[in-house]
Amino acid sequence: MEEIIVLKNKHRNNYLEAFIVSLLIVGLVSGLTALSILSGKISNVLIFQIAGFIYGISALLYIFQFFFKNEKVGKIATLTAFLGWLTSTVGLFVRGIESYNLGIFHPPWTNLYESLMFFPWLAVGLYLYIEKEYKTRFIGAFFLPIVAFLVIWGHKFNTDINPLVPALRSYWLYLHVIASFIGYAGFTVAFGSSFAYLIKENFKEDVKVTPLHIGGFILSGIMSLVFGYLTLHGAKDIKTLIFGIIFVVVLISFLYFATFVLKPIGKALPTENILSEIAFKAVAISFPIWTASIMLGGAWANEAWGSYWSWDPKETWALIVWLFFAAYIHGKTIGKWKGKTSAWIAVAGFIMLLICYFGVNLYFPGLHSYATE
Repeated sequence: MEEIIVLKNKHRNNYLEAFIVSLLIVGLVSGLTALSILSGKISNVLIFQIAGFIYGISALLYIFQFFFKNEKVGKIATLTAFLGWLTSTVGLFVRGIESYNLGIFHPPWTNLYESLMFFPWLAVGLYLYIEKEYKTRFIGAFFLPIVAFLVIWGHKFNTDINPLVPALRSYWLYLHVIASFIGYAGFTVAFGSSFAYLIKENFKEDVKVTPLHIGGFILSGIMSLVFGYLTLHGAKDIKTLIFGIIFVVVLISFLYFATFVLKPIGKALPTENILSEIAFKAVAISFPIWTASIMLGGAWANEAWGSYWSWDPKETWALIVWLFFAAYIHGKTIGKWKGKTSAWIAVAGFIMLLICYFGVNLYFPGLHSYATE
């Protein structure tokens, strides 16, 4: 009986703590949002730029903690990531309010710039939950640098608030887009865990690192930077499309060689079971939501364009992503694609996700081309 009472008190304390934290978050976000709007001097763009800077500091702290195992630095890294998430939250609210004041209200995820602010916000929220759940910060060293890059790099695109095209003026915008970005966030976490799993496996098996691995790692890394830059800054023509294809190939090569060259850090990673569990849970949660986003998108397309499926480039690549992660779940549950095979399927699925998110928006004209405006 005493144990039951202790458990009840423990749960009650957890709920009370969660309630207090939620109130503090709502109060802080509301206060900062009101301050920004009333002052008229702090725009949503400036807030997102500050968030990118905070994420950059957090990324450096996570990397430091990963290599030097300093618990105090790790706690500061988590607190900084949470501060960046709060700042992004304020930015999203302010942008929504600014669009309302302009008489063209819409949720802050309707074009490429807004999506590059909204997606990291969702992903960081999911990451912080996983960090708390598994009591490990290893993903932060890989994840936060990507988040910082996306938020900072996103400001190269048009940051203006513009009226929505007619096709987007629908309640489907809330359902379809939110479901899609939850899928993006979950699959990104699965990629990070799967990539770490491959490094851990090579460390555990004590795979020999050869000069070929080192040379391939350096060469493919340089080529990834070069062709990545040419792809993202090129014109929307066949030459840039070829650069994009080369970029995908060398990026996969870079990840392959990295699993060998980065083998020494495997000592600092959690066990393969934990890494595999994080990846599988992330996909298990995200996959049905991604499926729902495709179905919701079909319903919206029928309402807007008179057809449930048009083989639009975005639709096609969303289906390809779905097939990759369906294969991952099949292999992990009833199939024989386990261990390294399933991890590589998750990595390849993430590459397809990048093409769906960036490549299609930037270089494949279609019914979703408005996303780049």
